[in-house]
Formats: sequence, structure tokens, C-alpha cells
Amino acid sequence: LLQCSQGPQGETGTCPATCQSVQGPPGLQGVPGPAGARGLPGVQGPMGLKGLMGDKGDIGKPGEPGMNGTKGDQGEKGGPIGPKAINQSFPAPNWPVAFPVIITNQQGHFNPIMGIYMAPVNGTYVFTYNLAVATKPLTVGLFVNFNPVVKNTEVYSRSSTSQTIVLNLKSFDRVWLQVRNDLTNGMYTDSDSSSTFSGYLLHPDSCEIPFGRSFLPEPEPHYKPGDFIWEDPSNKTTTTPPQH
Repeated sequence: LLQCSQGPQGETGTCPATCQSVQGPPGLQGVPGPAGARGLPGVQGPMGLKGLMGDKGDIGKPGEPGMNGTKGDQGEKGGPIGPKAINQSFPAPNWPVAFPVIITNQQGHFNPIMGIYMAPVNGTYVFTYNLAVATKPLTVGLFVNFNPVVKNTEVYSRSSTSQTIVLNLKSFDRVWLQVRNDLTNGMYTDSDSSSTFSGYLLHPDSCEIPFGRSFLPEPEPHYKPGDFIWEDPSNKTTTTPPQH
């Protein structure tokens, strides 16, 4: 049998010079931890500088049609340009028939001494003449800028002839009546018979009239014998009245 016995008492330990812990050497890097929760939005930063202009974009689709506008005011009614009447029978040929007896000429577009009407605006006009015939035949024509537009003849004495025509005229076009010659100028007037010439503007070509119908007309040219002929002026290159 072996008998154990307590060994001798060890030496008394001593305290270190300081009680602070001494850092040991760095350990190995640990495994990455899990992702944290989403943080709150940060404070808005200052506005940056203006960027360069980009390329032009494609044309967009057409917009929706707008609403209908309000109805405009009614335009001015076309003023009458007649009727006028002659005061002397058997007018001379190669010259416009004068109609000095004015029944209506409010806007002054008809020259009663010359017997010439001047259109104030581009538009459609209606002209009518009703002529008494006596003593000899009557051959009469309606002319526009020296061009005959319509002619008619009445051979019976104590009768009448009439005509209505619709014309599209330009501003400053001139219209008049003319007899053929001294043998066929039987246009007549007396206390019981009248020969009249009348017309009116049916409608203008445009609602945007550059000036009112009471415009200041051009002065009549100084006409001379030979300007007004009965036949078609085939040798003329223009329908503008001559300027003398």
C-alpha cells in the first residue's frame, strides 16, 4: 500500500505593478454579420448646375379639336347700285349710255354723267336693265372693261327689252351699257316710259374686306373718241381701262 501525504506550502504570490489589463495580440477576422435594416432618407443636397440642351424630341400627336367659336356678327348687306334712268332718248353710239336720273346711288359707285359703274370690292354682282324701245330698233350691250358680256336686240317699236346677268368682278372693274350704232339706238324715255339700269353686290369674295364699300374710288380716266367700240377688242392685251 502507498500512503499519500500533503506536500509543502507554496510561496506567497505577489500583485503586479498595475491592475490595468494588457491588450493581447489581434485575433483573426470574424465572419461578416447579416445586413442591417434600411436607413432613413438623407437630407436633400443643393441644386446642381444646368445641364446641356438635349436633342430635339419627336413631334407629338395632334391635339384634340377645340370647341366651336361663337357665331360672328352678320355682315353688312350689299348696297344697291341702282336703278338709274336716262333722261334723253336715242343715246349716241361708241360711248357709255348716261343715266343721269338717279333713283338710288347711296355709296356713289355709279358715275351718272359717264354712265359707268365701278366695283368697290372683289365679289359677285347682279345687273339688270329694262329699256323702252320706240321709233327704231334697239341693239344694246353690257360691257365690262371694254369687253361686251351680253347683247340683245329689239326690233319692234313701242316695246321693251330687258336682261339680268350675274358677274364676278374685281375691285375697280367698270360696267356700262352701250348701243351699237345710230340705226339701232332706239332706247326711249318719256313721261310714261322709263329706261333703267340697276344692280347690286350679291356677296363679296372675302369677308375680310380691306376697306368699306364707301371707299374713295379712282378718278375716271380721260376717255377719248374711239375708246368705246362695239366689237370685241381682240387687239387689246388688257381689260384695264386706258389711262390718258
